[in-house]
Amino acid sequence: MKRKAVCTDPKWAGRADCVHCAIRQRVLFADLPASELNDALIVIDDLVYGPGGAIYRSGESEAVLYTVRRGLIKLVRSLPDGEQRVVRLLKTGDIAGIEAILGAAYKHTAIAIGEVEVCRIPISVIERLELHHPALVHQLMVRWQSALDEADRALVEFSTGSAEERVARLLLHLSALGRDGSCPDLARQDIGSLLGIATETASRAMAELRRRGGFQESAGGNLCNFDRILLARIAESS
Repeated sequence: MKRKAVCTDPKWAGRADCVHCAIRQRVLFADLPASELNDALIVIDDLVYGPGGAIYRSGESEAVLYTVRRGLIKLVRSLPDGEQRVVRLLKTGDIAGIEAILGAAYKHTAIAIGEVEVCRIPISVIERLELHHPALVHQLMVRWQSALDEADRALVEFSTGSAEERVARLLLHLSALGRDGSCPDLARQDIGSLLGIATETASRAMAELRRRGGFQESAGGNLCNFDRILLARIAESS
């Protein structure tokens, strides 16, 4: 279930403060002047979702996109046989629901992995700002290219090689996501879904890589202390 963000300044409770955003240089509005951001604050919400919370669901039509401010989101797609597949992971600075810009329904269901903070941005804000600031269009293209790159990664890195190689590549990817060198642990079912392997196979591969020192688990349940040299050697073993 989503809840409003908790702010130290009551006047900003639940409302984005884009001008002073700690990750402003990594998000969609990075190139816009502060004066325009102040106007945009009127309709941009800062929301927090708990673990497993659905930011939006596949097939819904809403003229809204989301910027990830903190945490990790998985994009899930339903196959014709009813199977659920994790197709992509979104990190801090990424955009969820970018297809809404084209007036399309959401292609995936976006689910929080651990606690996630997002900015909820109406498409009307994007349309108004891009009239006067072409740099925003460039930022949108950068985000679209990033989404394509991640799709390529899933095809090339996460769907070829042995199960251990795929898991090692995923761990290398995850190790680069967290600013403190850690990231939320993924359910083994999600790992299997993302990599196209059975849940049991994903569990065995994770256990083996942990035993070999490829990563550790913190007291809080996060993955941490990645041995990137070992993981890279395993990822490229074939």
